[in-house]
Amino acid sequence: MKVSKETAIAELKKIVGEDRVITDPEVLKNADVLNRSYAKAFGVYATPPALCVVNAKDTEEVSKVLSYCNDQLISVIPRTGASGGEALLETVNDTTVFLDGSLMNGILKIDEDNMMVTARCGTPLRVIEETVNSKGYTTGHAPQSLPMADIGGLVATRSIGQFSTYYGGIEDLICGMEGVLPNGHIFRIRNVPRRSSGPDLRHILMGSEGGLGFITEVTMKLFPYHPEDRWYGGYKMKNMHEGFKALRAIITAGYKPSVVRLYDKTDMDYNFGSVQMEDEEAFMFFVCEGPAGVVKATGDAIHEIALAHGGNYIGTEAVKHWMIHRNDLCNSYSGDQRYVKFRETQTMYSTTEISASWTDIVKIYDDVIANVPQKCEHLVMLGGHVSHSYINGTNIYFVYRIKMPNPEEADAIHTQVVHAICEEVLKYETGGCVHHHGMGKRRVQMAPKEHGTSYELMKIMKKAYDPNGIMNPGVLVMQEEK
Repeated sequence: MKVSKETAIAELKKIVGEDRVITDPEVLKNADVLNRSYAKAFGVYATPPALCVVNAKDTEEVSKVLSYCNDQLISVIPRTGASGGEALLETVNDTTVFLDGSLMNGILKIDEDNMMVTARCGTPLRVIEETVNSKGYTTGHAPQSLPMADIGGLVATRSIGQFSTYYGGIEDLICGMEGVLPNGHIFRIRNVPRRSSGPDLRHILMGSEGGLGFITEVTMKLFPYHPEDRWYGGYKMKNMHEGFKALRAIITAGYKPSVVRLYDKTDMDYNFGSVQMEDEEAFMFFVCEGPAGVVKATGDAIHEIALAHGGNYIGTEAVKHWMIHRNDLCNSYSGDQRYVKFRETQTMYSTTEISASWTDIVKIYDDVIANVPQKCEHLVMLGGHVSHSYINGTNIYFVYRIKMPNPEEADAIHTQVVHAICEEVLKYETGGCVHHHGMGKRRVQMAPKEHGTSYELMKIMKKAYDPNGIMNPGVLVMQEEK
């Protein structure tokens, strides 16, 4: 940082106005919202407070703020909904500006002819989805963070939704975008259906975790919305292994349900409790949507394959229960509810999502369940479920509870569990230790092994787009290698 903190704050106020530069210590202590929330519940704040929060109202202000910070070597963390985990929003120094895009809020255009919706970065996904639903459309994007997520952050974290097996992840849904590079350069990637004019530039900021620039506007695809035509089906499976086999048979045959889920007993009992299972049993269920004829054909085929693989059909009640309660955990993270629960139970619940080929995923599930508790003495629950499937493999969302001895050690203990899971995953050739939350600063130590020899490309890209290293230091590449 080339200037004093006082000078930097004064200059930022000149750019956006006095009332939109926040320096209140209480606001700054909680500017990263979900990160290290267990420790915060006990009044422990272990990361440096930010210099300030700057609330930008438009792309031009974002450009001016970034240009100033880049010139003065001031760290910047882009933020909209502020709901990111994995230490994405943690500060690593006390000269960091949170550049907040929440005021950049609103749907700019719904293009029904070309099936697209354009919104500013701070627009809540729930607002976009409810608005297009009213016109008979859906974005197809429904992450668990739907109640609290804004579109800019979803693109920056390369998010995925609960209906992804039919609609795809965010990378399949984005048509184009506007953004700002660290030097203040404003760019627009046009909404072309497909192009062969070099590498796909949408992917530079998609998944960049705020480490390469600031996303200011996004255009997404739209799909016809047929909630009344959905098909539901739930099946008890003998065990997770048989569930994996059934899922593979369904997906590789070419069927695309919107929801594909396979829960082990531990996960199902803790999160929903709507299906009574024996210890080794698993619960597999599906939702199909789209045109009525497609839905019926897909549902009939899934039912036949599930039964052929030993599935015990138990109807639709538990699936509909999941549809109603699937975001309850996210809703519980609003306000101070999570702090109260932490103090009452002295335990923390979290998740780590990974992916692998059909061959490796079964071995990874077994290894994690068997080995991670041996490495992490504070674990009191460990389970998992499949939630996103592909022709060449699937994912597992490992879920766990940790009994914390004290708030001061909470982050290190949580990180130990995450790393222990990732280490089991990365033993396998097709194991990916980050499926959709982003690496953040919690998993970035795994980046060299995750990317292998291509990690060099990540370092080159970071250096090219952010030569001064001001954008969200500590994500994408380890700090000492930036």
